[in-house]
Amino acid sequence: MSQTVTQKKTGGALGLDIRSGKVAKTGSTKRIQELNGLLHATRPSIDIQRARAFTKVYRETEGEPELLRRYKASAEMYRSFKPVIYDHERLAGWAAGKIRGAQICLDTHAHWIGDDLDALETRMYDPFVVPDEYKKELKEVHIPYWKDKTITALLIKQLPIDPDLVIGGVVGEVDIANYLNNCSSHFIADFPTLMEKGVQYYYETAQEQLNKLDLNVPESLDKRLFYIGISEVCLAIKQFAENYVTAASEKARRETDPVRKQELLDMEKVMRQVPWNPPRNFYEAIEMAWLVVMFQFMEGAGPSATHGRFDQYMYPFYRQGIADGTLTPELAMEFIEELYIKCTSNPWFVSTPRSHIVGGYYRYAHVDVGGLDKHGHDATNELSYLCLRAMRYVKTNAPTVSILLHQKTPDSLLYEACALAAEGMGHPSFFNCETLYDMLEGRAAGLHGKSPYTRRQILEYGGPIGCVEVGLAGHQFGHTEAGNVNIPECCNLVLFNGEKNGKLISIRTGDPTQLKTFEEFLAAVKAQIAHTIDICHIGLTVGEKIIAERFALPTFTMFCRDAVLRGKDVTQGGAYCNIGPSIQIMGLGTLIDSLAAVKKVVYEDKEATIADIRAAIEADFAGYEELRAKLRKAPKYGNNDDYADSIGIDLWEFCADEVRSHKTYLGHYADPGIKTVQANVGYGESTRATPDGRLAGSPFSDTMSASQQADIHGPVAAAMSYGKFDFSLFTNGTLLNMWVNRGELIEEDLERDERAESVPPFGMPAVNTPEGTYVEPVYKPAGMRNLANLVRTMLNDMGIYHVQFNTVNKKTLLEAQKNPEKYPTLIVRVAGYSAYWTDLGVKTQNDIINRTEHNF
Repeated sequence: MSQTVTQKKTGGALGLDIRSGKVAKTGSTKRIQELNGLLHATRPSIDIQRARAFTKVYRETEGEPELLRRYKASAEMYRSFKPVIYDHERLAGWAAGKIRGAQICLDTHAHWIGDDLDALETRMYDPFVVPDEYKKELKEVHIPYWKDKTITALLIKQLPIDPDLVIGGVVGEVDIANYLNNCSSHFIADFPTLMEKGVQYYYETAQEQLNKLDLNVPESLDKRLFYIGISEVCLAIKQFAENYVTAASEKARRETDPVRKQELLDMEKVMRQVPWNPPRNFYEAIEMAWLVVMFQFMEGAGPSATHGRFDQYMYPFYRQGIADGTLTPELAMEFIEELYIKCTSNPWFVSTPRSHIVGGYYRYAHVDVGGLDKHGHDATNELSYLCLRAMRYVKTNAPTVSILLHQKTPDSLLYEACALAAEGMGHPSFFNCETLYDMLEGRAAGLHGKSPYTRRQILEYGGPIGCVEVGLAGHQFGHTEAGNVNIPECCNLVLFNGEKNGKLISIRTGDPTQLKTFEEFLAAVKAQIAHTIDICHIGLTVGEKIIAERFALPTFTMFCRDAVLRGKDVTQGGAYCNIGPSIQIMGLGTLIDSLAAVKKVVYEDKEATIADIRAAIEADFAGYEELRAKLRKAPKYGNNDDYADSIGIDLWEFCADEVRSHKTYLGHYADPGIKTVQANVGYGESTRATPDGRLAGSPFSDTMSASQQADIHGPVAAAMSYGKFDFSLFTNGTLLNMWVNRGELIEEDLERDERAESVPPFGMPAVNTPEGTYVEPVYKPAGMRNLANLVRTMLNDMGIYHVQFNTVNKKTLLEAQKNPEKYPTLIVRVAGYSAYWTDLGVKTQNDIINRTEHNF
């Protein structure tokens, strides 16, 4: 039975009210604690420096080539950006004018922001502070200029179908709004090249290629504009760093505390070196790592700028610092904690309707640890452990710390990851290296092709992007969460012959009462799914064309390996492997259970007719309680029951093949994925009741997980169901949520003075943190072994691609709903991200609470 409460005030508006800086002062040192406190004491706000730069340049360059205008606008943004340096910070740079600030990207936001602007500070989900002077300037200057120039505005004019069928997911069963509003996203930069050569390398390459051009060759005309633009952006980034040098120097001059004065002088020295030149030590390298991601957030509106395999490209600097005595494990972990705070400080700014789908401000950064090296050997090192341990100290919801697990992963690293998972923050995500590599080999390659990646490239650079999408650092570009397809509603489209709310929104599949066998019914459902994917693909193709023509991204292009040498922007196909826009399948578990129920109740047991099912759904099961009970008792996915699971395997393969058969505007093939963020709640609100007994407007199943409360035979049975799929078919990744009772893992009733001192696992450097706030819990050895064995079995033995765990007790979440002020920093796993519980809407909270809590 559902155990939830309704709460009048919820979402970000509540979370910001009760999460003060004081309660969030966690970290290994006083400096980190103060910086963490500042982060949580600051309300997310809007910055318009980017908007000003883009409007200024576009007005000055009317009639000039579109690509050059975009490049000049990015350059102006970097040059004119005003440096901000807070007390306690050592890593320079914020993506906006203050901590927890977000840039408005009017070139993608202007068509909706005018309607949202006055309500941004008070909206239920993810509110933002907007100063009155910004509102006035936006309304009078920027929005009027940009509102008919956004991707969405242009798409509406060019789309050959009704735009309502593909934007919003309310009229139809498709939503491509994330792609249109956030085309600059889902990218892992070429960190190895940046660490070796710095931004100066791209400037020198552009100048060299510019001087080589033969202007009698037609393609040289466009390349000339490209190299002029890239050169200007490089120099602007250099100016950005120089502005920080000046700001740090001036702040140091006024500083009276000698310790802080030296920190500011060190910051000045670092910014003189990076990002223009390659880093020489750990401090400069982690500054470079932060700036590279930050620049992407500044230039683009989207999420998922990812740090990639952080422990690999940072390890040479760590090893060098330990050897020469300039670095300690404690100092390295302190810098990593600061990086995590910086990542958390980047809220994702989305429209009010979209905030219901991706609420929690999270911007989907990853820090990956473990994995294999290019020779196929285990790549674990000391930083792998420190990255996991740093999250236990700093307790931020970002970035997602992910472990790349394989057969050779040391048990000690897996145990450290499980210890972090047991603490209930939703970190880490567990990824199966072998399956990830299989997905990458089929990336963007269609039904029978192979990606251009070599196995060695995949081993060295492969990792997750965003929620769970697969990528190669610096080698690929394309949107990996572009289109969403609601497949539970496709079953209803069969029952209502293509209609919803009395309107024809899909193809006619005929009178459903004339479908005499389950095979005929399933074929009709597949026809509706295929048509829905077709509609999604049409919208994405038009969007991809517009983006290639009008929305170039010079920063992303620079950070994509050899794109500058190719002389082509990444939006126009400049990457080594061009991917996306991808198509995500939503509601898999709900559709499996719906089809199993129809098969069992209607076609086998003949306890109801298709007409009965249709009437019950139309009435939202009012008056059909007995029929609903029969449908609910039918076999369910997630219990190692082949009756339901075989239907799931069929749907899995069908959906993957349908998506992979579609060619994109740039000439590659679409990739399928299964992940929903919290879209199962938002889209569930516009989805009718379904034949599994789910009521209208309630959430459908999240990600690839079983429906809420359907997986009733324990975690092993659920894993056996999930392990029956061929994960290599879903070349954009799959996401799996599971919940393990915290009481299985941790002794919760011990007082602080009863807790034993932490013993670091083999392979992790000992860290001495006398100022730290972290108290290690007492883990239950049997439960921790069970969790580690479950992860090993699911990933290494069954081939499941990904799993992540909530381990907060259900009773704690129920209490946090009733008394949120007592849980201001409680973090839970939502889907591909973690969020502060009090930042989530009550419907999303209820959806999490209603998931199955497993015991071993």
